Amino acid sequence: MSTTNVLRTPRRLSALVGALSAAALLSGCSSVGRVDFRCVSPSSQINGGLLLTVDVIRATPDEARRVQEMGEKWFYAQDRFNMRDKVQTVTFPAAENSTQCDRLVEVTPPKQKGERTLVIIADYKYQNPDTTKHIIVVPDKKWMGQTIRVSVEERELRATLNY
Repeated sequence: MSTTNVLRTPRRLSALVGALSAAALLSGCSSVGRVDFRCVSPSSQINGGLLLTVDVIRATPDEARRVQEMGEKWFYAQDRFNMRDKVQTVTFPAAENSTQCDRLVEVTPPKQKGERTLVIIADYKYQNPDTTKHIIVVPDKKWMGQTIRVSVEERELRATLNY
């Protein structure tokens, strides 16, 4: 075995160890978040007995602000279509069995710089004038690598962070 090959092997091993260490470090910083939806009211009472649509959006602060400003119009806006790769839609059926509407959504880490805000918005038939009842905005430190429990109620959403 030549001395050239002996020298290359430790370098390659060192490079491999460095790459694996960097990958492990980066994966710890960008953990999957979870949104655990639980129905509180019987599902026949949620949204007046109609199908309830909820979007979970990974957004930049500017996008989050736009979603908040649009409110229920978000569900019919071009922005929703344009951001489809950042949106996960969950529906809650109008069924008698409320356990059928419990859902767990995994939110992937941000793909682009700045996508650090999580927006959860529900399309209730009868919107409460208080937008905090159907829109939840969560900063990155509260959702990345964490589980958020969202109670789905008759006419509003309630979030419990880091339960």
